[in-house]
Amino acid sequence: MLRFIYRLSTAGMLGAIVFFAAVASQAAFRSGLITDRGVSGNLVGAMLARLDAATLAFSALAVLCAVVLGQPRRALLPLGAGLLAAVSAFVITPMVHAMREAGQTGTPAFGRMHGISAMLMLVEMLLLALALWFEPK
Repeated sequence: MLRFIYRLSTAGMLGAIVFFAAVASQAAFRSGLITDRGVSGNLVGAMLARLDAATLAFSALAVLCAVVLGQPRRALLPLGAGLLAAVSAFVITPMVHAMREAGQTGTPAFGRMHGISAMLMLVEMLLLALALWFEPK
């Protein structure tokens, strides 16, 4: 049962992050349904906050499962994904939000923060995919 929970939590979070990156965030800006970029940014920011919170929770669950199964090394990959989600939630996303509030969306610094956010998400996806590949036996 613990192996199933480990797989479900890692695969579910991987799927959620892929969906957010490939569909949800793109739809908010490019669908034409929302014409105000500020509203789109706020919507994507709210979705990202919930995604980060879910990644923290489900990564912790996967770590717990791996440890209880007696394979603490298998906990390192979901732990890494959870730590990156924490950096996103508590450092990067608040900085992006503050820059948006200050009207700095067209600056190079804003672009860098978005790039860092995207890179964190990409590494989270990689860590979760590897966690599934090397799941506890």
